[in-house]
Amino acid sequence: MNKFLYLHIPKTGGVAFRSVFENASRAERILHVKAPKQLLKYSHEELEHYDFIHGHLNINQTTTARNHKKIATLRNPIERCISTYSFWRGLDADQGSWSKNGASRIRAAKTLGLKGLITTEEYFISKHFNNFQTRLLSGANDWETILHEGHLLQAIENLKRIDFYAINSRLEESIDILCFKYGLFRPRRIQKLNASHYSERVDENTTSTLQSLNQLDLELLDWAEKNLEHQKT
Repeated sequence: MNKFLYLHIPKTGGVAFRSVFENASRAERILHVKAPKQLLKYSHEELEHYDFIHGHLNINQTTTARNHKKIATLRNPIERCISTYSFWRGLDADQGSWSKNGASRIRAAKTLGLKGLITTEEYFISKHFNNFQTRLLSGANDWETILHEGHLLQAIENLKRIDFYAINSRLEESIDILCFKYGLFRPRRIQKLNASHYSERVDENTTSTLQSLNQLDLELLDWAEKNLEHQKT
């Protein structure tokens, strides 16, 4: 059976998507990478033990998994940002094993509101709302606080090289293509687990700000949508 590595970009429908791989693997052969930088500490031989590896990974953190098919999902960046905000607001910063930054993000989401959160000067928060999909797929480092067209071009090149990508708005179709291409069992019903929705209407000014902050991600999604069908072969 093929081995897979899933670059789970947060709030792109990954919990539902990765369930396809989890159904095809035994629990002891699944590696959940909770601290992405730790993946580089595994040798190629150690990673060969796992049929399925997943985590919120930057593509440059996956180099040692040479025999794993690399998979990613994308989502409309405006929807992804709003969903991230809603998800953080629903968490409890005082419960769970959050990192210092993780707890700070949760508290900020509860106090700043969406507009304040996406425009905060705290980079460890704002980066999640600023071309975050381009960041992870281009392999940009954390010190690269401002992304540019070169990062977009690199993200597109990496999408061309990875083995498969899915699009959240076409999740059912993407899973159909994936299962057919790799001979995986297709669950009868795909549930979007861990879904979060912002119940209030996002005003035009905030939407405009999100569009400006995520222009590279919008262009990346546009390319991905135009080329999704090519993955059937």
